[in-house]
Amino acid sequence: MDSDEGFNYDEYDEEDECSEVSGEEPDDTLDLGDVELVDPVVAGGERDESGETGVGGHGPGEDEEEDYRFEVLTAEQILQHMVECIREVNEVIQNPATITRILLSHFNWDKEKLMERYFDGNLDKLFSECHVINPSKKPRIRPPINTRSSAQDMPCQICYLNFPNSYFTGLECGHKFCMQCWGDYLTTKIIEEGMGQTISCPAHSCDILVDDNTVMRLITDSKVKLKYQHLITNSFVEVSLCYMFP
Repeated sequence: MDSDEGFNYDEYDEEDECSEVSGEEPDDTLDLGDVELVDPVVAGGERDESGETGVGGHGPGEDEEEDYRFEVLTAEQILQHMVECIREVNEVIQNPATITRILLSHFNWDKEKLMERYFDGNLDKLFSECHVINPSKKPRIRPPINTRSSAQDMPCQICYLNFPNSYFTGLECGHKFCMQCWGDYLTTKIIEEGMGQTISCPAHSCDILVDDNTVMRLITDSKVKLKYQHLITNSFVEVSLCYMFP
């Protein structure tokens, strides 16, 4: 996965994965290490009839059974599974992949719960709870830009410095700030606060979440992008482990 381009939700090339694993790993490659998923019976000993674990003798064929009770997943395999979950849900709800990732994260990657809520007839409430703007409510045609006003400098509401209108950007909530302040804000949230999937708009009292595409577009430091990817993927791993070992 190229950290300079962000998450690739549309396709996942297994041949590229193999080439990345076999070749020399670049500095900005996502590296979460190996995640070893071990069955609690194997980790703590064999389980007796009372349901408790302990160390005891092994019967015939028991060693072979234990060999299949754990699996080691690479970072690429974890990412692939996450992308497949997003793709599977999007085949039904057909939203931007980055929005679907936020929805799934809100429901702890429980696809069934998300689908049940999505089709209960109250989409506005669902998107409000997930802190995203309903994509179907976005205006299809943007109003014409006043070229005269766009050429004038305007103050950023964070740093209060004046910049051309073209230097401002924001989310669908409508709050716009200069790109420098956006970059500093996201870097602080990611590096210093360790936040990934719950970064909200910098505007006061605005709870709309920053989507992945916006983060990867506004962050220029590859190390910060890598950290963000790490946080997003780790959150998926933590939820998966909770489901497997409650």
